[in-house]
Amino acid sequence: MKTYSDYPPVCHPASGLPLFDWQPLLRQPATRAGLHLMRYYRIHPSIADVVASLAGLGLNREAR
Repeated sequence: MKTYSDYPPVCHPASGLPLFDWQPLLRQPATRAGLHLMRYYRIHPSIADVVASLAGLGLNREAR
């Protein structure tokens, strides 16, 4: 029995797989207050939205 192959090993590029084809999603907060909190405290946009809504920030301007 042969323990080697006559053919060179084939290396498949990892970038062709769907797992590695994703791009990072740049998301902006839904509110201006969330945008301000995200920039000032350098937190994730979704966390900034939650903090702004729980604190009641920006409700007067966006209700119009």
